[in-house]
This record gives sequence, C-alpha cells and structure tokens, in this order.
Amino acid sequence: MPKRKPKVGLALGAGAAKGLAHIGVIQELLKAKVPIDLIAGSSIGSVFGALLACGHDFERLERLALELKQKLLVDLTVPRMGIIKGNKIEELLRLLTQNKNFDQLNIPFYVVAVDLIEGEKVVLDSGNVAKALRASVAIPGIFQPVVMGEKVLVDGAVLDRVPISVVREKGADIVIAVDVKFGGSDHKRNKVSSIMDVIILSLDIIDRETVNKTILGADILIQPDLSDLNPNNFDQAHQGVVRGKTATRQAIDTIFQVIDQYE
Repeated sequence: MPKRKPKVGLALGAGAAKGLAHIGVIQELLKAKVPIDLIAGSSIGSVFGALLACGHDFERLERLALELKQKLLVDLTVPRMGIIKGNKIEELLRLLTQNKNFDQLNIPFYVVAVDLIEGEKVVLDSGNVAKALRASVAIPGIFQPVVMGEKVLVDGAVLDRVPISVVREKGADIVIAVDVKFGGSDHKRNKVSSIMDVIILSLDIIDRETVNKTILGADILIQPDLSDLNPNNFDQAHQGVVRGKTATRQAIDTIFQVIDQYE
C-alpha cells in the first residue's frame, strides 16, 4: 500500500514587529515548494498567514514592508480600552486581503484571538478575514478590542502565542511552527522608552514562562535569531526578513525528511 500523503500545517506566532521575519520564512518555504495544507496564526502571525492563504506574492510584500511607515498604522484615541483605535490598520488589512471572507481563501486558515469576557481562546474561521485579523493583533492596552457579538476580542498571543495546538486540532499530521519572539541564545537588554514598550515587554516576560511547553508540540520549529531587534520598531524590517530566510533555509532539509518519513 502506498503511504498516505501527510497533511502539513503551518503555525505562525506572535512577536509584534519581529513578526516581519515571517515574510522571509514564507518566501523560503514557497521557494522550496514545501506543501502547506492549512495555516493558523496568532497576532502578527495571523496577518502573514492570511496573506499566504490569499495567494499573495511575498516578494512584493517584502518591498511593501520595507517602505511601510509605522505612523501610517496609528490612529490615536482618548484612552478608554486602548490608545489606538485600529481603524487604519483594519483598512490596510482589508486592502491586503482584498476584503475576502474565510471561505474565499486558497488554503484553510484559522485566526487565534482571546475573548476577555469568558477569558478563553477563540479560533476564528468564518466571516470577514480582515476583521478577524484586527482582533488577533489587538494588543491589550494599545489597540482597542474588537467586539463580535457578545465577545470582546484581543490579541491571540495572550493565551496562544504560537498556535501549534490549533493546527494539530484542525487535522495537520506534521506541524511547522515559526517562533519569532524568543529565538537566539543570548537575551539582550530591553530598551523601554514608551507605553507600547512597557505593554509589549510585560507580555513577553509573562509569556516566557510558558513558551517552552508550547513549542514542544511542533514537528519542526523555525526560530530566527531576533533577540537584538525591538518588537516595537517596524523600521527593522530588512533585518527581520533576512534572518527569517536564514533560519528557514537551515530547516528545509529537516522538513522534507519529516515529510518523507511520515507513515
């Protein structure tokens, strides 16, 4: 009997500006023709997962990322549930996803967010993709939450930074996980100069205690060394993309070995 072709899932993790490394990762996966049968993303990982599921050209996305100015994504508001309204970033997400719904995507895709009312993880896979992405990137205290029905949704990284379990639950036999937050052997001293730094780095410290248990569920883990990059600085896109490429090239042979050995 011929071996069954395994279903390969891609789990793209959170990491704020460090998440731009996902561009380089996906470029190398596509170049090597790694099969990707389903995708799950948390926070900024959900953004690039959606663009992959839409069939975007990631070479063009790299050029866009290099030209993108952070101020274009920020619309400040009087603080109530967040200092940034999020309308600008949602408009950009609608443009990039062509305002598609989940059932219009080329690859099955799942977005992770967290419901503040129930205090639990929510997996979004229906309706408008951009609205789901806006919820998944809603860093508490920075972006206003997204209200969907009775749910008040914030950043998926609060409970599931690298959604390996989601990919597995949705049917993946082999999971490729991309962790863009804690790669690198040397932890660099953090620079704290804004409220965004305070919030993001505080979440990082909390998350660091649980990350090792989470990533054990992956068959292949790609961890670019981004330890010296600021998670709040989108001007470091080039370094992130290059390091994403490097880490993925080093993993390609292992990926195909795992796929070939699957029974």
